[in-house]
Parts: sequence; structure tokens; C-alpha cells
Amino acid sequence: MEDAAASLLDEIRARLELLESSLPTRIDAMEVSETAKLPFNALWCRATLLWRMVELSRSAFESFEKDKLAVAILLTRAAVETSAALWYLCGKIEAATTSGVVGDIGTHLQRLGMGSRIDSDMPQAISVLTFVDRVNQDVDGFRHQYDSLSELAHPNWRGTGLLYSKPDPQNLWVDLGTNLRGADGTNYIGVANLSVALMFFERSYNRIAEIMPAFITLCESQLKEAGRSPSAR
Repeated sequence: MEDAAASLLDEIRARLELLESSLPTRIDAMEVSETAKLPFNALWCRATLLWRMVELSRSAFESFEKDKLAVAILLTRAAVETSAALWYLCGKIEAATTSGVVGDIGTHLQRLGMGSRIDSDMPQAISVLTFVDRVNQDVDGFRHQYDSLSELAHPNWRGTGLLYSKPDPQNLWVDLGTNLRGADGTNYIGVANLSVALMFFERSYNRIAEIMPAFITLCESQLKEAGRSPSAR
């Protein structure tokens, strides 16, 4: 299992380097579309999710290398959530282009890009579990893996006693420290989930690029049909 985790870490390193080389530093709305704002908003969400994904995954990767499992798993769970958010966004864009109807995607983009759970002046944020369950519709077992990560991320037995203690019933004491039980299984769970999260993120990121021209055309044509001026966007 240790060799398998090491192999996955090599894959993670390569995926991270690819994503890091793709980080955008600006998105020009007028270069996306002179009339439709929704494609720009979608690419804005996509870009910020990429920046978040890279930061979380790089830090998780380095924590796994240093055997800092609690930190690594917490960051991995956040990376899984970020990957699921992009999968959700990709699904909304695909649904619009497949149906030929923009529908309420603007509302979803607002909630994705501007959502808040505490600020009543902002759109209502979409629940992370909504993202996770959306992926699970396409990839059975995704929610189960996420729940397994959550067990390790929370301050319960798996996230505390399992990681930092080793009871000795014969001597009636408990030794405390890092990875005293030999946490190869826990390490592999975390590394495997990070690898999958990066793979899914890359898939969704590239898929959005593929269907964006059709989405732009759809948004522009529906604005034209509605008789809106270019300034309305």
C-alpha cells in the first residue's frame, strides 16, 4: 500500500504541475462575448475554482509528503469539494447547451460566484453536499468516499485517537504522538482521494473549455431573440 501511495503521489505531482501552468491571471469579458455576460461569469467561476484547487492540492500534497495526515486530509476534503463544485458548474453548462435553453443558469452562476451562508445581501450559497451529490449521480460511490474523508477530518475517533494515540492494554497506558499505529491505510485513503479530485477537476475544466463556444453562441442568440440591446448583456 505504501508503494501504491507513492505512485499516486507521482501522478498528483504531474497533475499539479499541469494545473499550475494553466493558472489564468485575467479574464476579459469583451474577449469572451461582446453581448452575453453569462459565459464570462462561468469562466470567472471556473478560474477562481482553479486557483483554489491548486492552492489546496499543493498544500495537501506537501503535507502528505511530510506525513502530516490531519492537515493533508482536511485540505484533501476541501479539494474534493472544490472539484465537485466545478463538476456541478460543468453539468449546468452542458445541460444548457444540450437543451438549447439558457434557463436559470444565471442564478446558479450567481450562487456559485457570489454565494454566502451568512450575508443576507448576497445570493444564497449552494451547499457543498449539493456539489458532492451531483457528482455521485454520475460516479457512484463519490459521496461514500467524501464521507470517509469527513470521518478523518472531524475531531472524532478517526481524526484524533486513530491518528495520535496507541493504547497499550497490557500496561494500562496510551502512547501519544504522530502516526504511532502506522497509518498506511489512512494515508492511502487521503492520497487516493486527492488523486481522484484532481483527475475530476481536470476533466471538468477541460470539458468547459470544449463546450464554451456553444454556450457563448446559445447565450448570444437568446439575447438577440429577446431583442435586448448589447448594453443589456
